[in-house]
Amino acid sequence: MRDESAGSVTSGGHPAPLGARAAGLPAEPLTGVAPRAALLVTLVLALVGYAALAADVVNGGAFSEVDAEVAEWVVGSMPTWVEWLARPFTWLGGVVGITIVVTAVSVFLLRRGLRREAVVLVVVTLGSQVLVLSAKAGYERERPDVGSAIELPSSFSFPSGHATTGVAVFGLLGLYAAALATTRRRRIAAACTGFAVGGLVAASRVVLNVHFLSDVLAGACLGLAWLTTCLLVDAWLRSRRARAAVG
Repeated sequence: MRDESAGSVTSGGHPAPLGARAAGLPAEPLTGVAPRAALLVTLVLALVGYAALAADVVNGGAFSEVDAEVAEWVVGSMPTWVEWLARPFTWLGGVVGITIVVTAVSVFLLRRGLRREAVVLVVVTLGSQVLVLSAKAGYERERPDVGSAIELPSSFSFPSGHATTGVAVFGLLGLYAAALATTRRRRIAAACTGFAVGGLVAASRVVLNVHFLSDVLAGACLGLAWLTTCLLVDAWLRSRRARAAVG
């Protein structure tokens, strides 16, 4: 006699999300879309990139000149229409925008029984904020003072919180969308779209001249490192749970 419950268990040995079969959702968690080897390589590269940028900022290295040149070019040559295009993305990556996006997506996930995915999303979001606040307090770098299109925030400049949270949160959402996609082309498009939105959020801070270029690059590296760390920890917890279920 056919076991109807077989399709409701993932290959990892734990039950699939409630209603997954009926909703056409994949049996594997959405957080498992990225291979662990790729996550490890990404984590190492992101940490190296962040460390190099942080060292340059602390020591007043060659990138400081690039930061100043870019900031001056933005003030003197950036077209006004580009600044206006940047404003929605900088709002999207701010506290209000991120809160709305994360809340809406979390509700969507919870209503479909995807509690693990909702928890990971919240952890990625809150953790990125904690990391940024800690780093800003440690480096105490002042923001560009050559003029900006919007009022300068009162917080320190390095690393960019918008870049960190934007890459981490929208990158994760892109991976979630990729896990739900039905073809390889759509999976690639979904993941790239998520990280592209995060990149536009980060770039908007340079366009509006509220961050130096190195702030944004370091923030993107930090956000990517935090995202991959969360996904690797989630994968480890899933494996541990699967082994416990078998043993």
